[in-house]
Amino acid sequence: MKKLIGIIFFGLMISMVYAQTIRTIAPGSSQTGTLQGTAVNLYTITVPAGRLIVYTESNMDTLIRVYNSDWDEIAFDDDSGNELNARVSVHVGAGTYTIGVAGWSSGAIGPYTLFAATEPIIITPVTAGRPHNSILQGTAEHLYSVTVPAGRLTVYTESNLDTLMTIYNADWEEIAYDDDSGDGYNARVSIRVPAGTYTIEVRGWGSGDVGPYTLHASSEPVVVTALTPGRPHNTILQGTMDHVYSVTVPTGRLIVYTESSLDTLINVYNAQGIIVAMDDDSGDGLNAYIDTRVPAGTYTIEVRGWSSGDVGPYTLFINTQ
Repeated sequence: MKKLIGIIFFGLMISMVYAQTIRTIAPGSSQTGTLQGTAVNLYTITVPAGRLIVYTESNMDTLIRVYNSDWDEIAFDDDSGNELNARVSVHVGAGTYTIGVAGWSSGAIGPYTLFAATEPIIITPVTAGRPHNSILQGTAEHLYSVTVPAGRLTVYTESNLDTLMTIYNADWEEIAYDDDSGDGYNARVSIRVPAGTYTIEVRGWGSGDVGPYTLHASSEPVVVTALTPGRPHNTILQGTMDHVYSVTVPTGRLIVYTESSLDTLINVYNAQGIIVAMDDDSGDGLNAYIDTRVPAGTYTIEVRGWSSGDVGPYTLFINTQ
């Protein structure tokens, strides 16, 4: 969806009378420009792996979008800078990125300066199954990398703090986020992933979250049952314990739903482990129901109960159109 929005956004920019030729900005430098309302000024920047920081200085309300080489939007901001200026700070891999700067409204007309910088980031490798101890300093992030086989990656903190956790894949795409799913106010993420290396970001919810914590990461295999579209599958749900299925489909509509007396949840993942659709109660009763368009490929379907009390039989239906 973000890629589609990016393509539409790009097309609109070309058609706007004020849209400019794409300019180049180097890390550690600035460029001056003039906003003409919501028309977009484009810049490219080539950076090493690390943190990309981009912001404007002006007397206007500015917007910034950052796109990767595939025109996937990887960051957006409105007012995180000074006054109503936009400011983006995002992890990126080495490569070339496009920055779009625009005004929030048609009245945003005038000069601005765009600043771009990069910072190296320290990523500490951790091994699944070996706890790692550290000290949190408020909202300052700690970054870790973990390499795991295909299966379920579970990561959580133990502390007296309120922790936040984000998981990124190798392309720095966010694949999971959590605040308080662990004990107390600790973060906990449990997500099915393909084999690969993942980055874990841990930080405190507020500046007062200062103190020791232990990071736990583990990996376990997932049993995946291959299904065929048009053939219902019957089994027994055991609360929040997920059932994982794979299905190969052509381009078109993928329709997935359950029939049961339970409250079911369904997630659909693509081959990269990215969620392409999710649902809770769109079906009959409290059953999950998904109807989404997908390109041809193999998808993973995860079914589980909303709570530990959702125990009983269900039928899973998978259809294509």
